[in-house]
Amino acid sequence: MKKFFFFLFSIVLVLSCDDGDIIITSFEFDDVDLQICKGIKENEFVFFKINTTVNEAISYNFINEAFSDTIVTSEPIFIDLNDKSSSLVYRQFNTSITADYYCSNIPPSTILVTEELIGSSGIAEITTQIIEEDDNDGIPAEDEDLNRNGNLEDDDTDKDGIPNYKDQDDDNDNILTSVEIPNQIPDNDDPRDTDGDDIPDYLEDDDDGDGVPTVNEDVTINDDGTIGNNNPRDDDSDGDGILNYLDADTVESNDAAKPTLDNTVQTTFRTTVTINRIIFDGSNQNFQDENFSFGFRDVSIPKTTKKM
Repeated sequence: MKKFFFFLFSIVLVLSCDDGDIIITSFEFDDVDLQICKGIKENEFVFFKINTTVNEAISYNFINEAFSDTIVTSEPIFIDLNDKSSSLVYRQFNTSITADYYCSNIPPSTILVTEELIGSSGIAEITTQIIEEDDNDGIPAEDEDLNRNGNLEDDDTDKDGIPNYKDQDDDNDNILTSVEIPNQIPDNDDPRDTDGDDIPDYLEDDDDGDGVPTVNEDVTINDDGTIGNNNPRDDDSDGDGILNYLDADTVESNDAAKPTLDNTVQTTFRTTVTINRIIFDGSNQNFQDENFSFGFRDVSIPKTTKKM
């Protein structure tokens, strides 16, 4: 970035301001978020960064049917700036702009471009990867590596085919892991272990150790006479204020009960954009670093599936 700034600053030194050439006092986008909009054409996108401090922006517009910020690229997407469907533009404005400048079909007429640099050649490199998948159950994904082997896919307590770090109900008892963690003990963050067997409730299918699986302690009598509503958290058969699945003295069982909770996984995709071997306006005078990184942009998408 410093070299890139040096290039632009050097233009000021080499070219006279009297002949109308660009005078740039800053070119700094490191602390600016990378944004994206869809263009008006099919498979058209624009990445951009806006520096409101000095009313400048840099954008990369392209058309590519293989790109999506929520689909992993098996290999980088390369696009030649010489392709007429691709353009790299640096601009200065008479006033500050917002994302609407790039995201609306018609930019506001009050915004004027005062200076402009256009990339005449270069190669864009775009990648999209998954950087995180998590069930947001209150336990960081890295802490759900129970086997301590660095492979989160190996840990699947309930053997339902969903590893713990992507399973909101790790023990398949129809009670969310996030609900089974709090222990109600002041100044103690250990996960709740109702029966004291050193297995936390969220990893144990029989929380109170009474021999009846927690999922089967759902014995609510419904209005139509059926038993169970897939929620063990509203069953207190003896009325002692302790729910059946946490009360070893209550052993009523609904043997027909099955795990039914939907499961939601939050997936974070990271798209990285770099333009390599750039030439601006046909000349790279004093441009020592010919590569510019737009940095990356993260987007998180929740996906809910039904447990079988």
